[in-house]
Amino acid sequence: MAEVARATRGARRPGSGLLGSVPLGRRNLFEDRRRAALSCVGVGAGLLLALLMAGVFGGLNRQESAYMDRNPADVVVSQEGVRTMQLSISALPPETTAAVAAVPGVAWVEPLRQMTSTVSVGDTKLVAYVFGVDGGTGAGGDGSAGAAGVAEADGAAGVAGAAGRGGPGEVVEGAPAGPGEVVLDAGGAAQLGVGVGDEVEVFGVERRVAGLSEGLTSVACTSVFLSAEDFAAGAGPGLNYVLVGSDGSSSPEVLADAVNVDVPGAKVQTAEAFSAEEAALVRDMYAELFTTMRVLGFVIALALVSLTLSSITTAKRREYGIVAALGATPGRLAAVVASQAAWAVLAATAVAVLAALGLGAVIDRSLPNIELVLGPRDVLVTLLGAVLVGIPAALVPLRSVLAVDPATAFRSR
Repeated sequence: MAEVARATRGARRPGSGLLGSVPLGRRNLFEDRRRAALSCVGVGAGLLLALLMAGVFGGLNRQESAYMDRNPADVVVSQEGVRTMQLSISALPPETTAAVAAVPGVAWVEPLRQMTSTVSVGDTKLVAYVFGVDGGTGAGGDGSAGAAGVAEADGAAGVAGAAGRGGPGEVVEGAPAGPGEVVLDAGGAAQLGVGVGDEVEVFGVERRVAGLSEGLTSVACTSVFLSAEDFAAGAGPGLNYVLVGSDGSSSPEVLADAVNVDVPGAKVQTAEAFSAEEAALVRDMYAELFTTMRVLGFVIALALVSLTLSSITTAKRREYGIVAALGATPGRLAAVVASQAAWAVLAATAVAVLAALGLGAVIDRSLPNIELVLGPRDVLVTLLGAVLVGIPAALVPLRSVLAVDPATAFRSR
């Protein structure tokens, strides 16, 4: 009764605002701890679904653009009309590397072979992006790993190349691959159950795993790196992409324009634009699915918030009658219901965020091909979605509260 009295006194003070009704709304929601816990878990589960879908979608975007994001190239040259590596086949004339190297402002070029194939162990197969890297398969961060020398994979001898710059970025375990060897991404290695020193089949040939890279396995595929010579032996000669480094005299955009003028018949993009195209392709393929799943999560939350508030209203009908009998206005009663909805969605959002962080750690350890990427924006969007869910969820119990007869307070139970 003390809580009811406080809420009623708040109702009689002009301009006292929502805060006067918050204690009653909060008490109604959390008085029955078991019901409150079930409500938070249930509503939180719906919001967790929305958060997880946002995290998985963000992870897919990061995974599919990871190779180019960590590559030191400033410009990427591909076949005309080809904007990505995903779901694409690019073929360039052998002389493209030399033509690009002759453009003013180019510091280095790296011919790159790439195609989608498989890597397998016994009957277990994974789809893989297979890269044939000139000069070895060492770290691609600064070109220091791998054999130094001349880029000759396209037959253009004498063109200065940056050995290994088309590689995985970093070999986290083992060593760069030599002849008959590969660098396999750790995520793919975990799925295949192999490690450094084991053998995998690429292009129909058993090859020793010399080293492991990291962060280049996605839900759809993994990544394998081998020498350009081994790639050519397994897939035939050719050239798919040319990676280009600037000498710093111009921006990547200006350099890309210069290459585009001097090398007609090719698609020339900055590395940043190429990476953005990779991420855009992921959005085009999966955005509708993940948006639908997020909406489903909010619908579940809406239903459970409405159910929770309706059950509280039914259980507390007599208390609402007392508040109404003591002079609470319809606006004050509505504020009580609104505060209940606010507490419900805030508590559920907190539960969902904590659960998502915990699940992210579990997924990272147990499912190396799935990456959960959640940022402040995702949490904010989920919170705003939860608030929007709480508004219609409060309407049904609000009608019941406003329809309460004050005489209810004086009837025996």
